[in-house]
Amino acid sequence: MASAVAAEESAAEWNCRSVNGEWVCNGQTQASSPPDPAKPPVPADTTAGAGAPPASPRKLPPLQVGKVGGVPPAPKIEPQQIPEGWTCEADDRGGWRCKLVGVEPGGKPHLAKIQQEPSLPWLHPTFSAYDDHVFKTLVRLLPEDPWQRYCATGRAALGDRPPIRPEGQPLDLEADYSRSLTEDLVYFSGNVKVRRGGQHLWTDALLYDGETGIVNAWGNVIYEENGYIFASDNAWLDLERGRARMNHTHFILGPVPARGTTARSRFESETLSRHHQVAYTTCPIGNDDWVVHARDLKINRETGKASGHHVWLEFMRVPFLYSPYFSYTIDDRRISGFLTPRIGISNARGFDAALPYYFNLAPNYDLTLIPRVMSKRGFLGGLEFRYLLRHSRGRLAGEILPYDSVRKKIRGEVAFYNQTRFTPHWTALADLRYVSDKHYINELGDNLSIASSRQLHSQIKTEYRQGDWYFMTRADNWQTVDPNLSSRDKPYRRLPQMVFNYDHAFAPWLRSGWQSEFVFFQHDDRSNGHRLHLRPRVQLPWRHAAAFAIPSLAFDYTRYWLPGKGRSLSRALPVASLNTGLFLEKNWGRNLIQTLEPRLFYLYIPFDDQDDIPVFDTSRYDFNFSQLFRENRFSGADRLGDANQISYALTSRFLTADEGAERLRLSAGQIYYFRDRRVTLPGEAVETRNTSNIIGELDLFPNRLFSLRSGIQWDPYDNQMDRGEAMLQYKDSDDYIANLSYRFRRDRLKIVDGSFRWLLFQGLHAVGRWQYSLRDAITLESFLGVEAESCCWRVRVIGRRFVRDVNRTTETAVFAQLELKGLISLGKHVDRFLQRNIRGYGFED
Repeated sequence: MASAVAAEESAAEWNCRSVNGEWVCNGQTQASSPPDPAKPPVPADTTAGAGAPPASPRKLPPLQVGKVGGVPPAPKIEPQQIPEGWTCEADDRGGWRCKLVGVEPGGKPHLAKIQQEPSLPWLHPTFSAYDDHVFKTLVRLLPEDPWQRYCATGRAALGDRPPIRPEGQPLDLEADYSRSLTEDLVYFSGNVKVRRGGQHLWTDALLYDGETGIVNAWGNVIYEENGYIFASDNAWLDLERGRARMNHTHFILGPVPARGTTARSRFESETLSRHHQVAYTTCPIGNDDWVVHARDLKINRETGKASGHHVWLEFMRVPFLYSPYFSYTIDDRRISGFLTPRIGISNARGFDAALPYYFNLAPNYDLTLIPRVMSKRGFLGGLEFRYLLRHSRGRLAGEILPYDSVRKKIRGEVAFYNQTRFTPHWTALADLRYVSDKHYINELGDNLSIASSRQLHSQIKTEYRQGDWYFMTRADNWQTVDPNLSSRDKPYRRLPQMVFNYDHAFAPWLRSGWQSEFVFFQHDDRSNGHRLHLRPRVQLPWRHAAAFAIPSLAFDYTRYWLPGKGRSLSRALPVASLNTGLFLEKNWGRNLIQTLEPRLFYLYIPFDDQDDIPVFDTSRYDFNFSQLFRENRFSGADRLGDANQISYALTSRFLTADEGAERLRLSAGQIYYFRDRRVTLPGEAVETRNTSNIIGELDLFPNRLFSLRSGIQWDPYDNQMDRGEAMLQYKDSDDYIANLSYRFRRDRLKIVDGSFRWLLFQGLHAVGRWQYSLRDAITLESFLGVEAESCCWRVRVIGRRFVRDVNRTTETAVFAQLELKGLISLGKHVDRFLQRNIRGYGFED
């Protein structure tokens, strides 16, 4: 390699200038080492292009010629094999551009072979074998193949590394041969390597203009920065202005990962670039399952927006989406444009398609219009307005069906949500919903959503939380959306409800607080009333590593004002309890630990006749293991159950000594009553049994593949099982999931439920669920589908049939979702539906 001194001594030997796009050089003195004639000619483009302003004086990076350490040698890209003979292409002026390879064929006229165009040209791969060869060569410059980990885990192997800014960094350059052509113009050739900060450049030949900071490179040009690699036949770079031009470019975006080609790329600044004849995919090298094409593409990092013309998407080499203009965001900023369409089929709505359009009105608010077409119902228009203020955020949404072809009327829905934080401790919430009729959600809602509630809840409330203090006031409303419920079944409105609670630990052995509530209950078809509820409490907790005891004493006071009956009622009762337990351990060998956790809970509440007290918001808790240790068997304050009882329970766990993983958990418990329970809800009989059902739970985790969760309630009086359930799961990674469960309630339900996700062969999973009622001899819900997946795409298709209401009305629907990883997801959110319905199903990407 020539040294910098030798390069300077030959600076006056050549006089070069650009003439008609080519370099013309004249020797002024005898050159000791003339330029190698085998080297390609130096390109003429040393400016930004025609009409570019003259460069203003500025400080250029110092040029350091010598050994460039830490930069690996450039991988050799073998030239594409070109057949011998004349190759002619039409130029931009309507003429011909011809090139001869090999020996001239003699000039004798002959009939050229006509290349037959394939009948289906899109079935041919976008990227040729030579393109894949270039991609494989470029990947060798990265620490590892970014697709290997991405295909295995769904996570990119290369993160965005912190960039090394080139400003102020020297320009380190190494080459086999160098020559100074003028005072500022230096020519390098042979294994040229350039480094400036985190930027790296490899090329066969390079011309550097020290006056303008412009670099011309040609022959196996490779540029890499922060995991992003570009390879080109030739390149023009303006180091100071961040501008560049490259032709016939191959690129790899390592952190994504993605790859592609362009015919021409022009980087007008560090934030703005233009590309022509673009092909892009996130699929691994050798896989062209999906490719996005664009005639031209503009990327503006300053605005966070990319836009292109004549954009089309091919999947499995078949084009299926086209747009004359397409724009999308390249970061987390929002832009206006169409969102992904949603398509489905059901027997209630027929073909169902929606194409949302998003308006980015301002940085803190936006609007989405959602036109939706249902072949059996008609056109439905929807909108969603979102806003974000300094202290508030919210949304206003609505949809209207001007004429339902089935119901023969106008139908719609409106919803409003707002959350405001006035201070770090004081917040407000408004959550309002209304539908036009009881059948709206079942008939026009999303069949992939969770089964709708029987009541729509709307509320406005404000809350204050600070330390041990809590205050809340609320007004709410209920709308019945189950057509089988009457208006009397609708819950009471609370207009308003006010809650004030306090809880404080004065010492490790003393804790005190109170709960208070005032409510006005209003109903259209039932009696109204006011209720005041107060409960002060004192606890004396004692805790040790192996035991605890918590005695508690509370006073429960409730008063009612009933305007319709012209009277008031009150109830005042003490509540005393003692909660105790032990934690015992025993080692079984070196690898197993067993715990023994006995627990006793005593509760005393005297009896008070409460039959005259109305029931506004109170019901009976479902009896389960946690109910053994509650102070009230009723939810709400309209009933306080009388009690003189003791709960006893025992839990034993088997844990691994090294990891603490739970392998087995056994629990059993029961309540013993010292007297009858005379406080009941209207229509219920007095409970006279002196023991409750025996509750047992068993959770088994024998290994990482199997798990069993089960529970039963045994009726000791009728000597039979009153309730039970068991859930068995097999899960070997996300590829093999199988669930089977059984739920039983005497005289009420017997349901078998099975679900699965199973790998049939590489890249294809079957998914499904079947829920069957043995008591009613009917399938409540079933769906079956497939998931086809590769490294860069995933397709989900399911068919679902389910019972819609208590009249056993069934509905059938088909949904599909196409996910092009790293680009877009088309169709309904089938993935969310599967997560809710197949236990253990889930993806993090």
